[in-house]
Amino acid sequence: MSALTSSIPTFDHDEIIQSHPIATLLIDKGGVILFVNAAAEQLCNIGRAAMVGRVVYDVIGMDRSYRQRMNDPATSALFAHRAEISLGGRKSAFVDMQMAPYGRSGHRILTLVPSQSDAELMGGAIGRSGRAAGAAASMLAHEIKNPLAGIKGAAQLLARKTDASGERFTTLICAEVDRITTLIDQMEHFSRGQPIACAPLNLYQPIHQAIETARARQFPGIRFAEDFDPSLPLVHGNHDAVVQILLNLITNGCEALGGRDDGVVRVATAFRHGLSIDNGDGRGRIALPIEVSVSDNGPGVPADIRGDLFDPFVTTKREGRGLGLALVAKLARDMGGTVQHMRDGEWTRFRVHLPAVPKKGRGE
Repeated sequence: MSALTSSIPTFDHDEIIQSHPIATLLIDKGGVILFVNAAAEQLCNIGRAAMVGRVVYDVIGMDRSYRQRMNDPATSALFAHRAEISLGGRKSAFVDMQMAPYGRSGHRILTLVPSQSDAELMGGAIGRSGRAAGAAASMLAHEIKNPLAGIKGAAQLLARKTDASGERFTTLICAEVDRITTLIDQMEHFSRGQPIACAPLNLYQPIHQAIETARARQFPGIRFAEDFDPSLPLVHGNHDAVVQILLNLITNGCEALGGRDDGVVRVATAFRHGLSIDNGDGRGRIALPIEVSVSDNGPGVPADIRGDLFDPFVTTKREGRGLGLALVAKLARDMGGTVQHMRDGEWTRFRVHLPAVPKKGRGE
């Protein structure tokens, strides 16, 4: 063995496959799933434990011709461009699907790559929609700032006369007014393409502020649930932008429940290995391991608008303006992240993915 060969490090191949950004599944000759990587869990919105041991087409809905070929031990290879499949009970998606033989036991590797239009949707690319939302918000900025100043002044006057229990709410009002004013200042620059200022951020600070603000609105019959990963690293993001994203999503969830007495809005965080996107800004693929999700057990989004959910002026609310989710998508994208919507069983789930602070910057 040469010195050059002996210096090549060994690799953990399981870890490489697990971190690979393409959804990858290992199936046996009968189509039973033996292994899935994190990207496959992400794409299908189903955990590994719920996938392994099941027949692949019971997890991923697909055309009968594909099911027959995957169930045929004699079929070891398959390639389909823009194949229509169904993931986790959601609406159809189009993927480039490839199957190749693995080993000598009849096992096969199946990969699923979202086709371009779906990849853009998953990556949070909103194009003209984001620009339209920013322009609309910019036009409203002046009209919003004036009453905000009056609200803050009134809250400060009340704070001088209230007791300790009331001071909690006046402090919250002032903090929210300051946050919204700062957000409006930022949004006035959105249409000119100026980026959001991002810095190392403890995600739980904006999460708790958003939840506290939503609680103060006293939605009847709503229970808030939290499921947090305590070991998350710092996020590379903007505090006010994250608060606005979460507050919009939490408020939407509360309003979707319509006052029912068993309504639950759940906020959760998780670390997701292997998820990355290319925003088309020349930086290549960016890892987005930090996930914060907002879920509710309401009726869900009507099927006919799911594909346009993050476009401005798309809404199911009678009095809605349809700018909330467009702003959520734009803020997430401007921080280098993405937002996704899915129907997961009885839950409507919005998942926001953000970059972590690079290791060299975590101690700064």
